[in-house]
Amino acid sequence: MTLQSQEYENAVSCGKNTDTAGSPNILRNTIFIDGGQLWYQKGYDDGCVEPNPDNNLEGTIYYLNLTTPFDTSSDFMTILKNMSVAGGAASNIAPTYVDGTMFANDNEFYLYGGMLPNTDSTEPPPANQVLSYAAYQYGAFKSSWTPGWNQEYLSKNVTRYITNGAAASVPSENLGFYFSGMRAPDWGDFTVNQLQSNVTAHTLITLDMSTIQDGKWTNDTLPSYIPGRANAELVWVPVSDSGVLVAIGGVIDPIQFFRTSKSNSSRTEESKKISPTFMETVSVFDVKSQKWYLQKTTGDIPPQLTEFCSVLASAEDGSSHNIYIYGGYDGLDYNSNPSDDVYILSLPSFQWVKAYKGTNTHSRSGHKCIKVYPDQMLAVGGQHVDSTRCLEGGIIVNFNLNTLKFDDEYDPKTWGEYEVPDAVIAQIGGDSKGSATTTAPNSWTNSSLAAIFAKKYTKNIETYWPYNSSSTDTSPEAHKAGGGFPAWAGGLIGAIVGLLVIAVLLGLWFYRRRHRKFEAEKAKVTEEESDRQSPEWMYGSGPASPGPGPVSTSTDRETYQTSATLPSTQTQPSMTQSPTVADTIVSPVTPGTVESGGGALYELHDSSPAELPTPYNIAYLSQDKDYKDDSASDVKVDMRRGSLSPVSPQTPSDTATQFSFPTGRNRRISTLSVAPTWSIDNVMSGRMTHFNADDDMNIRRARHGSDATLGSSATLGGGDSEKGWVSGTETIRE
Repeated sequence: MTLQSQEYENAVSCGKNTDTAGSPNILRNTIFIDGGQLWYQKGYDDGCVEPNPDNNLEGTIYYLNLTTPFDTSSDFMTILKNMSVAGGAASNIAPTYVDGTMFANDNEFYLYGGMLPNTDSTEPPPANQVLSYAAYQYGAFKSSWTPGWNQEYLSKNVTRYITNGAAASVPSENLGFYFSGMRAPDWGDFTVNQLQSNVTAHTLITLDMSTIQDGKWTNDTLPSYIPGRANAELVWVPVSDSGVLVAIGGVIDPIQFFRTSKSNSSRTEESKKISPTFMETVSVFDVKSQKWYLQKTTGDIPPQLTEFCSVLASAEDGSSHNIYIYGGYDGLDYNSNPSDDVYILSLPSFQWVKAYKGTNTHSRSGHKCIKVYPDQMLAVGGQHVDSTRCLEGGIIVNFNLNTLKFDDEYDPKTWGEYEVPDAVIAQIGGDSKGSATTTAPNSWTNSSLAAIFAKKYTKNIETYWPYNSSSTDTSPEAHKAGGGFPAWAGGLIGAIVGLLVIAVLLGLWFYRRRHRKFEAEKAKVTEEESDRQSPEWMYGSGPASPGPGPVSTSTDRETYQTSATLPSTQTQPSMTQSPTVADTIVSPVTPGTVESGGGALYELHDSSPAELPTPYNIAYLSQDKDYKDDSASDVKVDMRRGSLSPVSPQTPSDTATQFSFPTGRNRRISTLSVAPTWSIDNVMSGRMTHFNADDDMNIRRARHGSDATLGSSATLGGGDSEKGWVSGTETIRE
């Protein structure tokens, strides 16, 4: 069967068992492998072996959870697990590709590019369609989302028919990049052996994965000074605002596309001349400004290479960023031994260091590398010369980035932080933690690069190691239902619980806020009551406000004596309330009190919503514009004033022709209590009885506070004008 591994061209295994390898990418703690080719060898008693391709007819993708330990001699078919691509057999929806790529952030991946298998059983897929797989939801919450495959569409100027390019994924930016590669002359489809993809693509294709299952694709033409090529390596480096891409190596006119061409010799000579320059001068792309630069390198520069792999490891203090490359071949001789060497390109000094010299039998090409720990690089798949030769050391090998040696095993419990190797320190100075003293090349090919590499990358880069049984699992098994409970429901329930907790906290906050407000108003009312008992504190030597008299125990009528100051010749009137007002709600309110602080007064609910009338809170309005005189008391009443309660208490002059008091500012209206009605006929006594029901009279309860708004009024005759019944409403505002 064919192993779907987008980035590996070939995978070879030896023995009677089928092993796998491929070109993967990583989601959190799981490596996914899609595309490529899988070979195995049949052994016979006479010692002969027969290589056979294991064609994938089921659209299978493999994955390796990094919590699983292994040694490099393992039978990886017993370690790797698999699932169906797009839910079924390989077809024009999910065909097997060779030499494509896999873009990934920490949550989903996209399958892009590559050559189709040689088959007439299915039609090629549409040029504008790609597949994505989302293992985790991110971004805007979608209640109906579940892990799985999704078919998406490319932009108008982007096609999926491109192969052998250099790809880089940048999870912290939610971006993927595809640099150059090969294409057909008409940008149409092609297969592995038809070799129509023999034109170099001068493009940089960008995938924006900011929104789950809604990738945005763009296609930009490379500037003329950035040469296109096949099977280079594209590495993202965390510097400046959004990082930079560094294109390393690759070759023009690789032999695999021109094996049968009569002009092969001339193409080989051209490649020998141009391809080595891709190691001598690297191309740098600033993601933020979208600008390309060239920069010369120095040191132990590798020869021309293609189909090699790379990873990045940065010093702890960020003073150096070291790109490791491993394996590959020269692109000139299809049957030559590939490289087994490891080189390091240290940035920003742009110096090459040869870190490891390998052997011919251990060498490989067509593989891909993933940094699974700060100090470990897994090289997955590849081939040794051709499909008849086995990969020595196993399908997956582990290279230690600190010791610069291959390890025989991988153990998720055994790892360390990255340390700059001594071979690199010897060239750039500093120590294992960084502190590089050489932080620039001998000379900048473009001086603008100096400022780009001098600026720190400040965005968060998520890591998911160490890998253990409790670490987040992105493998498909992690999302399978158990006992009828869907795996995604846990996240949904967690979100709902979180919202409930937030709602409860908000409710408590509002409750405490309202409680504090209530306590403040209660304290203010207490202060006002204290002020009423000691008015001299507020007014100095002014007279005391009128206060209520004793409450009668009679079941018939209750009598109150007002204490408002009147001329010395006048006796205080006696006021009697009708039994229509219940004893339990009769509570006198002092009409002459002015609150301190100058703010609006907000009254609390009181059991006595209406005040009994006094000489100071009864207004007389008549059609007569003159003053009515009570000769018995020499008190003249202004019939046109709405209130006789002064803002500041003062004793009216007994020699004045009329009372003159400043207009009081009134309290806000209350909505929590309704004043009972009373009979004017029953409550008025003494000299007030000479008014009859035909007079146009208004009774207004004077209120005093810092607010200039008029208070509520009770209008005589609002009920029965003959009997003089009146009702009033008092409102408390919060």
